[in-house]
Amino acid sequence: MNEAAVLTSPRSPLVVQSLPIPSPAPHELLIKVHFIGVNAIEAKISKQATPPPPSYPFIPGSSYTGTVSAVGSQVTEYQVGDRVLISKRFGTQGNAYGAYQRYAIVAAGEKIIISVPGWFTDSEEKALVAVVMNASCVPGLFSGRLGLRRPDFRENEQRNDDEAGVRQIETSKKEKILVYGGSSSFGRLAVQYLGCAGYDVTTTSSPLHMASVRSLIGSDNQVIDHTQPPERVIAELKARGPYDIVVDMISTPQTIPLTSRILVAQGGGKLFTTQPAFGPECLPEGVERIFEPWSDSLYEEGNEGLMEWVVGMYLPFGMEKGWMSGQVVEMVEGLEGVDVVLRGMIEGCASGKRFVVEVVG
Repeated sequence: MNEAAVLTSPRSPLVVQSLPIPSPAPHELLIKVHFIGVNAIEAKISKQATPPPPSYPFIPGSSYTGTVSAVGSQVTEYQVGDRVLISKRFGTQGNAYGAYQRYAIVAAGEKIIISVPGWFTDSEEKALVAVVMNASCVPGLFSGRLGLRRPDFRENEQRNDDEAGVRQIETSKKEKILVYGGSSSFGRLAVQYLGCAGYDVTTTSSPLHMASVRSLIGSDNQVIDHTQPPERVIAELKARGPYDIVVDMISTPQTIPLTSRILVAQGGGKLFTTQPAFGPECLPEGVERIFEPWSDSLYEEGNEGLMEWVVGMYLPFGMEKGWMSGQVVEMVEGLEGVDVVLRGMIEGCASGKRFVVEVVG
């Protein structure tokens, strides 16, 4: 029997329901789910209906690991028993594909399916499933949508442990990028990605996470304390500008006015965000808010090479080297705990943490 955490109506608590185990179509896999990464967008969908799901009842979830339990008749590249990591494309329709359940379906041709090495520990698996959605959104935003260069991973016989196989790219002109919210999960991955690609990055953090963000961003870049009075934060950020790109990784009604003012100070421009507006908002003249599911660009025609690099190099490299640094991972036992976690994320009780659900039994 399958079990799933189901959203039955807008903003309702998720309830665990018994459901039939789905059967894979010829080109699909049935996955027995092990760990589920809980993402901020799922809290917005469940508790604020922003964006609303396509219909109710709805089974949320995009990021999970597990073992292949059954394969469709036309599948040749996977076998029963294979361990896999999956990041479902955001717009995939159908409750059988939602991650918040004991058994989930995935198309064998889904772009982001990673084989998990046999030597991978549970701790490593948990850490990666916690960040895999954001880890695919980072190259989707910066390289897929904005056309920025990627970090250069190379196996260098003379590299030392600190380099971890990542070569810092030297450029004659370092484009300036503001990543507001460098201690968030998306922010941490972004500043590391951009720093290793040779960009001049400015970001923000609370004093609690300042040291860890500085260790990711590189000595030539700067971390501003966002707990200072807003006018002081704005003054320090403006002093580091102007910026070629401004990204608000927090994207709340509290941060959007602040990051908008940075753009106003340099004549306006596009403000890239990681979630849609919570409701009607009045942006300053000359500022345009841009949001989309950023991993979507990886699926577009012309970005096939980038997707291959993400799946074949970026994500496996992060798995092997621990290059993708996430936040503290807090475990949740059983699907029954999912609703409490989603509610806590909306209420602001999840700062500095990522949550992973272990599907027991």
